[in-house]
This record gives sequence, C-alpha cells and structure tokens, in this order.
Amino acid sequence: MPVTTSPPRHLLATVRAASGHTLDSYINAVADRHTALGYGHMARNRNKVARWQRGVEPEMPAQLAMADLHRVDPGQVIARGWPNWLLLALPGPDIWAPFAPEVTLSALDDLAANPARADAADIPLLPPDVLRDLADRWTDHVQSAIAHGISGGYVGVEVSTAIHARLTALWHLDDSLGGTACTTSARSDLTMVTKLLRHARHTGQLTTDLHFLAAEYARFLGWAEFDAGNTPGAQRAWHAALRASAEAADPAHSAYLLANLALACVYDDQPGTGSDLLASARDIAGTRTTPLVAAMIDTWRVRATAATGDAKQAARLLNQAEAEFDRARTGDTNPAWAYWMCRPSHMAETGRAFLDLGDPATAETLLSDGLAALEPSAQRDRVLYLVWIATSQARRRDLDAAAHTATAALDIAAMVESGRCTTLLTDLATELAPYRAAAPVGAVLDRLNSSDR
Repeated sequence: MPVTTSPPRHLLATVRAASGHTLDSYINAVADRHTALGYGHMARNRNKVARWQRGVEPEMPAQLAMADLHRVDPGQVIARGWPNWLLLALPGPDIWAPFAPEVTLSALDDLAANPARADAADIPLLPPDVLRDLADRWTDHVQSAIAHGISGGYVGVEVSTAIHARLTALWHLDDSLGGTACTTSARSDLTMVTKLLRHARHTGQLTTDLHFLAAEYARFLGWAEFDAGNTPGAQRAWHAALRASAEAADPAHSAYLLANLALACVYDDQPGTGSDLLASARDIAGTRTTPLVAAMIDTWRVRATAATGDAKQAARLLNQAEAEFDRARTGDTNPAWAYWMCRPSHMAETGRAFLDLGDPATAETLLSDGLAALEPSAQRDRVLYLVWIATSQARRRDLDAAAHTATAALDIAAMVESGRCTTLLTDLATELAPYRAAAPVGAVLDRLNSSDR
C-alpha cells in the first residue's frame, strides 16, 4: 500500500493547543484582545482560525492581538514575520537568542527538564528558513570565536566542537572521493588549528584537544597525500603528526599514526619495515585501547607479514585480530577515527594478504564478503576491493569474471581522485596483459591503458 503522510502541523495549531484553546475559545480570546488594543471589533468565526492554520496569513492587527494574548513583544511580530514569531509563544528558550553561555545553560536546562513526549508528532517541525538561520548564525559565531582565538583571545569548547565536525566531514569525503580531493581542505584546517595552538588562550582539556586535532589533521593529511600517490609528502605529514600526538598523550592515536606510516611502507615494497612499525604500534597501544583498535592494527599486521612471505605468522595474526574484534562490545569508548573498522576478515588488506600468500581463491572469497559489507559511500575502497577481486579471478584463470570485475572497478574509479587506485589499476593491467587474446580481457585492457581513467 502507498504510504501517505500528513502535512506538518502549523505552528499556530501547536501554540493554540499548548495554551489550552479550542478553535472557538481561541478566536474569542483573540477578538477580545483585538478590541482591547483599539483595532475594532473582529468576527468571531472559528473558521478564521482554521484558515490561519492552513497557511493563510492573518492581517497585522489580528497578529498583534495574538501576540498580546501570548505575551510576545509586538516588535518581534514585525521583525520575524508570520508564522515564525509564533515560536516565541511556545515553551522553551528562544531559538533566535544569541549564542552565549547563559542561553546555552537555559536551553540545556529546558531540554533536560522536558523529555520527549509521546505526542511528539503534534510538535511542529521548525520552518526551513528558521533552520537555515540557526545554522548560519551558529557558523558565524564559531568563525568569530576562531578569529578571536587566532588574534590571541580565549577559545572555548564550541570551537573544538566545530573543528571536530569539519574533521569528521573530511574523513567521509575521503571515503567517497579519495585523498586527492581532500588535501587542500586538510591543509587549510590544519593551518587554522596550528594558529589556535600558537596564538589563542586555552587551558587544560581544551589545550590537549587542540593538540589532538592538530595530530589528527596532520595524520589525515598524510593519509590523503599517501592515497593521492605522494608518499614523501605523507611521511612529512606523519612526522609532524607524531609530534603533536605526543603532546596530546593519546597512545591509541599514536599507534594509529604509526600504523598509517607502516601501511604506506607495505605499499612501497618495504613490508619488513612496515611489519616492525606495526609491531611497535601494537606495543604502544597495549592494553590502553579498545579491542576494536587492537583488531585494526593486527589486521594491517596480517597484510605486512603476508607480504614478507610468513604465512604462519599471518594466519596467527588474523586469528588474533578476529578474536579481538569479537571481544568488542557496544558501549566501548572507541575513538571516532576508528569508525571505518569492520570485521578483520572483511578488510581489503586481508584479502590482499592472501593474494601475496598465493591463495587467490581464499582472497576472492574474503574480498567478495568484504565488498558486500562495505558502506555505500566508501567508493574509493570499493575500487580497491574490485581490483583485488579481479586480480584473484585472473590468477584463477576465470578471465570473463576478471574482465567484468575490472570494468566495474574502472567505472567507479572514474568518480574517485586517488593516486593509489590509479597505481592499482596499472598493476591490474600488468596482471591481465598475458591474457589479451581473450576478447573480454582485450577490451578491458584498452580501457585500463587509456589515459581517461
């Protein structure tokens, strides 16, 4: 059956109900105020209120009479317009109030004292222009606070909150578009955080958090440069990130930084160095992190160890990572940057490890399972999975499947800016080259070797 939805309840209907009025009693109350204010007599027809609730704008004298009934400043009726001024007639703090500590506390008190009601469907949605205004004023306030801090003023938690939000958005942009698209934004935001650290007045936990933000922005910039194909630039960023992380005294994040550096070493044909760095990362994290983070580090150790040819150690580490992942529980205080971690056997690096160990059938199975579990927005990782699945299929001599999978990888790669993906597609072309005589493979090789990917 088709789903039908009712239009959002008009603000006036909510205000009227909150004040205990029926249609009849409301029009009578408004008419009394209308007369008392000197605007003359007003028809006492309940249908007039019903029309207002359907979107007809009342004449200004009627609005001023309503405002008087609800003890709303008539100047706000003029300034805010219909029906937005009605928000002032509802309980709770004024949504247009300035951003200030006392208003924040008032809003928090009201929220804590008034839990969600069972009849929440009767509460109106905020009008779109109100939402846009709220977001714009919040943004202006935070930007002013940041500028104030850079100029030497004190900064508070709202600045940290806003920068964390920008950082989270960058993480997900990288998932969708690849690192190349994110380097400029990451560098710009890192400059802002560095200026706050150098010039703003901040103390205690906020100082620690600003150092963490500097470390994570530098870590992310390194990751974006690595994904863009600029490993020297990535290593330079990670060096600065390690210094900032040391100031933040966050062992889990320090371990994550080392793990990033290590994985880049594996991609750069230095698996021994990568394996050593990952072992150090695991030691740094120790027991001071969650099972999820431990599983992430050990999964990357699987890839590094497999690349050295140590099949037994790779298998042991995979079992260890799976056990750690299974120990993770809802409620663990996992760091926000670990949002992308999935089951170790589903990670692309695990599937790639089995390719390195000469087991393409197992690699294809694991990679296919991981691909099925991948978030829809993770387009860059989708290319990694598809390239390595196609490689597994080529090594099993399933050439039709390899050509089909490679085509899917190329289609998605066209929407991603990732030097790492470009390199992997070049490697796939080398993998498929011996089978050019097969018609599907030849067509894919023509695309792989073209300049438009």
